[in-house]
Amino acid sequence: MVAYLFVLLGVVHERIALRMIYLDVLLYSAGGMVGTMHHVYFSGEPALHMALGAFFSAAEVIPLTFLTLEAWSFLQLGAVQEAGSHTTFPHFWSVMFLAAVGFWNFLGAGIFGFLINLPIVSYYEIGTALTPNHGHAAMMGVYGMMAVGLALFCLRYIVPEKLWSDRAAKVSFWSLNIGLAWMVFASLFPLGIMQLYHSVNEGYFYARSLEFLNNRLNILITWLRFPGDVLFIVGGILPVLYLAWLGIRHPAPPPAIEEPEGVLFTEVVESGARQS
Repeated sequence: MVAYLFVLLGVVHERIALRMIYLDVLLYSAGGMVGTMHHVYFSGEPALHMALGAFFSAAEVIPLTFLTLEAWSFLQLGAVQEAGSHTTFPHFWSVMFLAAVGFWNFLGAGIFGFLINLPIVSYYEIGTALTPNHGHAAMMGVYGMMAVGLALFCLRYIVPEKLWSDRAAKVSFWSLNIGLAWMVFASLFPLGIMQLYHSVNEGYFYARSLEFLNNRLNILITWLRFPGDVLFIVGGILPVLYLAWLGIRHPAPPPAIEEPEGVLFTEVVESGARQS
């Protein structure tokens, strides 16, 4: 879907997008089943299965990362060309959200996922804060940002031009990304690292005990995510809801399409073919 929209909006060449899709298909086909093996750690599977599962689950993010870098270079080129133009690119923030999909796919699914998928790490880590750290960054960062990007792409056609607000889209983009990054790096990631350290040195049971989770430092780290949550909700979600409300309250009229009267079907003739 990201590749299709990038081509549709003209920020990625069709040939490059197809190569990325083919690479993704190969990775999913060759390693998709193997890549799921890291989810069944305690089922008694061989260590080789878990190692291959960790690798292929992380390798699946590579094509989208390349695609995002390609789109970003086209955006930079477009910004230079746009400097001398009187019209602006209408879907800039939709593309930015789709670029954020590639970033969080690489960080949340790739780095954070691979960090906890290695067999020896999973033995001490599984069920600690590093697991939701990977889950939140991958789920909201990839599917959430893609959903908002697709919504803005559609709303750009629904909301009348005079009512559309690029500022609202801009505020939403930075608030959602900064809020998610704040939640990850100020709370979940450091808490998960602390749990992993105590799990290795003092035991897995202690790292998940109420005695450890309810000490003052961990409670402080948990509350440190609060500013990011507020920014995420107020600055990120409310502007998108505002634009959606504009689309519902003041929908733009559909374009008028003139069709000839009395025509029930259109005859399609191949190029070079003769009509009898």
